[in-house]
Amino acid sequence: MAKHTRTIPLRTRASTKKSLIAGRKGKTQNPAHKSAANMGARRLERKAAEPSRAHKARATVSQDQTVKAERQVGKLENRGPALATPIGKAPSRPLEVFNLNKIDPAIRKSPIRLKDWLDLHLPWLVGPHIASFEPSNGQRGTIMTVRGSNFAPTRTDNLVTIGGTSAPVLAASNNELKVLVTKDVDTGPVEIKVGTHTATGVGNFEITGYPGGSDEDGPPVFAMGAGAGDAGDVNPIGTIRVLAVVCQAADKVPANLANVRTALNDRWTNVQTFYNQASYTRTNVQFDIVNAAAALDGNFADFVDLAGAQNVISGQKNRMAAIAAQHAQDEGFDLNNYQMLCVVIFTNGAFIRAWGGVDTQNFSYDDGKPASDSTHIHIDITLAQKINLLWINENANWGRFAHEFGHNIVSAPTETGDGSATLGEDVYGSDLVDPGAATAQEFELMGDHDSHPIFTGYHLEKLGYYQGVNIKELQWDRNPHSEEVDLIAHGLAEDNNANRFHLLKIKISNALTYFVEVRQRPGTTTQIFDDSIPVGAAPNQGGVIVTRVIADEMHNNQQTRFITLMHDDRVQIANDIIEDPARALRITVLNDSVQARPLVCRVRVEWSQTIADDPNGSFDLNVEPWDSNWQSPDIWVDRDPFGAFDNGTDSQGRPLGNGDKPWVNHINQFTARVHVSGAMGASNVKVTFYAITPPGVGDNGNWAPISVKTIANIPQSGAIDTFCNWVPVVGKHTCLKVYASQQFGEISGGNNGAQENVFEFQAAGSSPADPLFIKTAVRNPLDEPRAVQLSMRGLPLGWAAQIPHAWVWLEGKAEKEIDVMVWPVADVNVYKFGKNREGRFPGTAPFRVAGFIERGYDVAMDISGTVPGSRFYAIGGTFYRVNVRRKATIRMEVEGKERKDSVTVHGAVAPARGGQRILVDVLLPDGKTHRSTETKTKANGAFDAQISLLDEDQKLQPGTYWVQSFIFNADELADAESNVLHMTR
Repeated sequence: MAKHTRTIPLRTRASTKKSLIAGRKGKTQNPAHKSAANMGARRLERKAAEPSRAHKARATVSQDQTVKAERQVGKLENRGPALATPIGKAPSRPLEVFNLNKIDPAIRKSPIRLKDWLDLHLPWLVGPHIASFEPSNGQRGTIMTVRGSNFAPTRTDNLVTIGGTSAPVLAASNNELKVLVTKDVDTGPVEIKVGTHTATGVGNFEITGYPGGSDEDGPPVFAMGAGAGDAGDVNPIGTIRVLAVVCQAADKVPANLANVRTALNDRWTNVQTFYNQASYTRTNVQFDIVNAAAALDGNFADFVDLAGAQNVISGQKNRMAAIAAQHAQDEGFDLNNYQMLCVVIFTNGAFIRAWGGVDTQNFSYDDGKPASDSTHIHIDITLAQKINLLWINENANWGRFAHEFGHNIVSAPTETGDGSATLGEDVYGSDLVDPGAATAQEFELMGDHDSHPIFTGYHLEKLGYYQGVNIKELQWDRNPHSEEVDLIAHGLAEDNNANRFHLLKIKISNALTYFVEVRQRPGTTTQIFDDSIPVGAAPNQGGVIVTRVIADEMHNNQQTRFITLMHDDRVQIANDIIEDPARALRITVLNDSVQARPLVCRVRVEWSQTIADDPNGSFDLNVEPWDSNWQSPDIWVDRDPFGAFDNGTDSQGRPLGNGDKPWVNHINQFTARVHVSGAMGASNVKVTFYAITPPGVGDNGNWAPISVKTIANIPQSGAIDTFCNWVPVVGKHTCLKVYASQQFGEISGGNNGAQENVFEFQAAGSSPADPLFIKTAVRNPLDEPRAVQLSMRGLPLGWAAQIPHAWVWLEGKAEKEIDVMVWPVADVNVYKFGKNREGRFPGTAPFRVAGFIERGYDVAMDISGTVPGSRFYAIGGTFYRVNVRRKATIRMEVEGKERKDSVTVHGAVAPARGGQRILVDVLLPDGKTHRSTETKTKANGAFDAQISLLDEDQKLQPGTYWVQSFIFNADELADAESNVLHMTR
């Protein structure tokens, strides 16, 4: 058995008596309550399953429906105090006179039990008191915190109204309530009723309008689950449907909307043609344009700043998108049938920057007017899958439409090169101190889009636009090499000659790759791309280009480019040579006219590392970066007993997800896998382990190091696992990070680190389950103030969620903690988990909150003279895997007659469930050494375990031993702690 040490926190000892009492608490279920729960679940199921009569009803789910659903499923009768009832029973009827003699004598004799009894009954006897509530004002959808005393500990026993309108209680304790401000709430007093007693807060809660200022946090976003959603962004292969909605401000209305729609149709037709040709028909763009314009509820200046940034005002993008989405539904369009929503802002010809690269599953907007006002606007739309967004003006060049469309396509390189994020635009020069460093912008659609270049080779490969046989890959090493290759330009049809290729890929390491390709202007063909690429004196209107791609960590304010040319800004022709001297790599254009159209060129690739034995640039360390769920397969947690994981393993033997759920105040092994690629291995690799609480969106650099380990040797193309001991001291979920220190001679240090932002959470309850509030930090990774946009994804049917702000304004490197709420709204019995495989709703909500930061440009492009479009850059996110579990208790006793050097524990869980994971822990008299074992419950809920009491020296310590059992990460029962028993040896 493993031997671990740690310091026991004072709370464990102090909670001993309380834990003994807690086992005697229990709740009898009212038959009417049970019936209402089952009836409510059936209603919720039918409501989710039946088809709606209109598109709007199909996709729109408002907050009041959530409240009604919960009341149907979990409504409890109002109950007064039953003074003589045992502690385990809930109050059932009111009594006017308090009589201490009617309380169970066993309760009266125990001060702790009497206090627990009073906490349960005083709200009914004395009534609640409101000391304060915050915030004092906010938008509909806000979660209000009410503080005071004598609140009912069962949340549904507190009846709360705001301005006379009922508001659901999400969480309750004796002195604090979490209350949801629904869409029907108006300004007014806050009142709480428990039984026959009512308390009123001081002052009114004020409903405020939509926050659109340059420094205001965004409004709350509340959503009912409508489906699991799709992981990642839009897949470029197949049909991609776009819905375009023209939006007009009150003071800027098109004189002829038909002409606007015709011009918009022409632009999207060109986008359709471009992607058809670029992908060889693999990307099929289909689009619809709504018939009438969506009316924005304000003037043009409320939404767009033409005098300053020539841009959509930051806080107004979500507002416009919500109005556009609602308008589309009102016209009968089902947003679930589209992968992108294009918000077209009518500017009457004025230039504004365009935006793309963000997604959402929820549209919400409330103008703050009274609910009774006929002009009041309240929009709550939840889609069955997320939809990507782009904002653009009506007369933008079609290349810009194609460019913003590209921001929303998946399988392009990320800043760490893993190929799972949207197309970036790190080929622009406008935001560089030296714009000349962005040499590839005229050859890349994500660069100078108005001159209509196709994508460069790296993007074309990542998008899947070439068959594998048309890409030739070479791996650089230290052995002499020389080879001639024929390359053909990307024409109107993919080449089928086995002796030539569209793309030559020279891989130096995971961090550095060169791409060699042929580019050619269209001439008299129907090709619409590459009509303005720089060709210089090249014959046949084309030649060779070589791009360098760095799969390195690229921050938003960095002064390098992801894709650059390895030569001057023109195609290369016969006898031109492109070199990487540090690696003795040379690419020579031997013939630039093997075939005129599509152009075929012949190149020679050679390297012969006969230079001095210098390790510079010969290897590359890396830790695999996180995926679209912000989890790295190279980072995991291993809990005692070590080597057996809560989840399965992948093909490389790495545990899925986080590995094990960490055990607070116990030793866990925080493990990382470090890889090496390139021409040689690495030695003496220093690996630093970091942690930060709580999990968050974005990285502002405030990680705390846990430990540093050194790996003696990693072989060429190999990987080594290393770990440090990690003892989390609080039950908060944590982000983990590792970094392998960059070494002399390494090709790049930017891919040496990875991060893990996902942990398991449990929403425990019966009818209904309680909402779960997860503390989350939003962090600004930049040095200057920015608004971090937040997007919810992946919420399934039967679940609700809320984030307090659609965006959060932060100073440079600052952070702000928010409470993310995830809520299974139905009775626990209607979810599929554990042995309840016939549940109507999924028992796990793979819920994600993603973060984006705006990035804009100030300088016009060299050739087209236009200012580049702006976009959202993903900065990461957090994956909350929330599981439904039954509330449970666990009790145990120690066998009286047994050996001195071990202890046998017998216990049981309630409700009785078999196969539930139980961890049994013994703290030795030295206060730091633990002995732990894992067992499982029998069918009747009972469990047994035997644990050695010997210390690390195999000796029995004299003194008191603390024994406690835990339900821990079981599949049906929520985590719970048993009573603590003491033994003397």
